[in-house]
Amino acid sequence: MRHSASLNLLLLIGLLGFTTQPLAADSIVFYLEDEPIYTSSNLQSPGFLLELSTALMNLIGIKPEIKFLPWKRAQLTTTKTPNAVIFPLTRTSSREAHYQWVCKVFDVPVMFINKTGDPVINSIKDAKGIRGIGVISGTPQEEYLKQEGLSYISVSGGKLYKKLAQGEFNAIYTAKPEALLAWKQGNYNNKLQFGEPLQTLPLWIAANKTSPLVDRKQWESALQATKNNGIFDRLKSKYFATEP
Repeated sequence: MRHSASLNLLLLIGLLGFTTQPLAADSIVFYLEDEPIYTSSNLQSPGFLLELSTALMNLIGIKPEIKFLPWKRAQLTTTKTPNAVIFPLTRTSSREAHYQWVCKVFDVPVMFINKTGDPVINSIKDAKGIRGIGVISGTPQEEYLKQEGLSYISVSGGKLYKKLAQGEFNAIYTAKPEALLAWKQGNYNNKLQFGEPLQTLPLWIAANKTSPLVDRKQWESALQATKNNGIFDRLKSKYFATEP
């Protein structure tokens, strides 16, 4: 069954509430970064995972609070708040013990991305000669560049693509689906080119380890239901089917 745009908008208006009051332990709260691809406060384009999670919560019958925070703070707050939920979170060995892993959404390929006309960056070796590489702070992508000994500048997700477009970055290291959509939404003139994938990151919905209101089986069943009824594929096409 297809949810109409107006129904989705009404659901999101109800969900996107901001509050400065502490949340009770018996409430579910989403801690998210305000960025254009997955989780945005823009009601016209709330992002793939916020729209998907709206559909999941509608199926489960939960109305969570939603708070937008800088990404590192969102992660820290989730680990300290019972019944807190965060997404999208890459499941890595360093994070494994700090969260309850609720359900996997999908995998995304990560590579160096720059503008056409410059050499394609297919490897860490290629990147060693590039100055001005941007990456989103607090991510496994940043950890990877650090481990490989590359110089880089970390920024919020909302700034990454604008800085590439304006020439402040000569390349960025991020996921291809996200870059395609952000570039299209920013209406930037140059075309992007993509190197060989160097990482494949599994994106999950995760929760605080003490979350009695988060029933993993319920969430997994709801996610499967959105795949069965076509909502998942429609949202994925809406946000990610943007490659020219």
